[in-house]
Amino acid sequence: MYKFLLVVAVLLPASVLGQTPFRQCREGGPTPATVNIEGCTALPCRVVSGTPLVAHATGIRTPVATPTVEAHIVARLLGLDVGFRIPEDLANACAVGISGASCPLTAGQEFDYTLNYTMDLPLTGITAQVEVGLTAADGSTITCIEIDAQIVA
Repeated sequence: MYKFLLVVAVLLPASVLGQTPFRQCREGGPTPATVNIEGCTALPCRVVSGTPLVAHATGIRTPVATPTVEAHIVARLLGLDVGFRIPEDLANACAVGISGASCPLTAGQEFDYTLNYTMDLPLTGITAQVEVGLTAADGSTITCIEIDAQIVA
């Protein structure tokens, strides 16, 4: 009974506030305070190929000072990288995505990040593990999350 109440207490705030549940990346690293993928309050998120995916992460605190920030997306199917990468025009997070701060960033600085991307995905009808992260110029992880995404046409 108590386990059920604990699960409800943990999941209820995310669904009430429209937040998306997420996991820390396999290699670890800091996570944002909140993530909101529009239209997704439970995993797996339903991602429709060819339509915009809008994701907001708030409360990201960089552990290192950095002049640049690079965004990355890795999609895995059964643990294997399927080769999907973020387009070059969205990879520079300083130019596209960071709000509440500007580059260069100082260690400990807090900011938000928005990914707004229309994806034409070659694989549909599958559920993939998707890693989204931000990396500092020296290769340090600034933030990294994983979600499960059901890819549909």
